[in-house]
Amino acid sequence: MTGFATALIILIISVAIACQGAAAPPTPAVPLATPSAAMLADTDAVVIAANSFLDALDAGQRAAAVYPFDSELRPNWSNLPAGPLRFDRNGVRTGDINADQTTLLHNFLRAALSQHGYDTVVGIVGADGVLAQSAGGRNPGWSEDNYWLAFFGEPSDTNPWGWQFGGHHLAVNVTIVNGRSYLSPTLIATEPASYSAGGRVVAPLTPHLDAGIALVNGLDPETRADAQVSKRPDELHAGAGEDGTIPKTEGSPVSGWTADQRQLLMDAVAQWVNLLPESSAQTRLSEIAANLDDTHFAWHGSADGSGSIYYRIQAPSLIIEFATQGDLGDDSGHYHSIYRDPTNEYGSARVR
Repeated sequence: MTGFATALIILIISVAIACQGAAAPPTPAVPLATPSAAMLADTDAVVIAANSFLDALDAGQRAAAVYPFDSELRPNWSNLPAGPLRFDRNGVRTGDINADQTTLLHNFLRAALSQHGYDTVVGIVGADGVLAQSAGGRNPGWSEDNYWLAFFGEPSDTNPWGWQFGGHHLAVNVTIVNGRSYLSPTLIATEPASYSAGGRVVAPLTPHLDAGIALVNGLDPETRADAQVSKRPDELHAGAGEDGTIPKTEGSPVSGWTADQRQLLMDAVAQWVNLLPESSAQTRLSEIAANLDDTHFAWHGSADGSGSIYYRIQAPSLIIEFATQGDLGDDSGHYHSIYRDPTNEYGSARVR
């Protein structure tokens, strides 16, 4: 068993005990707000953890891990597994680092994400190992070892920088500017939908599905009919390789919704936004809540969650898509999702 896989199992057990594409179109620069003390503290912890990881790398590994902030390679992420034609991911591969470096990588992810975010990411990585076993090694790209961590710019308390962690079914892109973390674009997906590890059930995206089901069932019949769309994409409209893609607005306008219905929508949005540390996540959720009148919700499928499900929450500064997919190598479920802020991809609007 590899160092990363061993660390993954240990960390899942510890959590259980504790819990019992193309460049986006130009957008206008956005004035920077004064960061809160909590944001600055979060950022300081992330910078310390990032530099601790980088300091543990040898010269070759560090050169592979750090890119210029404005590198053209930043959109080089995918939901596809690694393979002969897709092994050129950005950064340092988890299967190529030792146990101490692996621990520091996990320390970084813990600092850079919320507990919810860390659990989601670790759960997605673990699912790849389960998928590999259930598929009998049919695709060697499915492995906990085939994930990469990259930095764009040197981690800093003062200068903009970003980081990317991903592989099959995962691409977390975060930009840190003026003490705040920005999430766009980030893809989270999983197959299997659930599995057992460390004596508990791990289901990384089940809360995202459940939030969508709760939302559509919280709509009155007329509003639900407005939200229903007859067709869904085979994949995601704005997924991997689709930087700059803006889907056609569909579904029910949130402007006419009740307060309870709006809260259900915000509960769904929070499943993605809350990947970030609390201070940055709460700021982003407040921005989204303030602009709900410009938001639409589209739903495809049965309201009981059976069969093919697709939903989209869309506003000028928000695209969230969630979709069930066909099974690749496991019959327990296969989910894809994307979170984007089209006005601020890779932090672009905040660094001009």
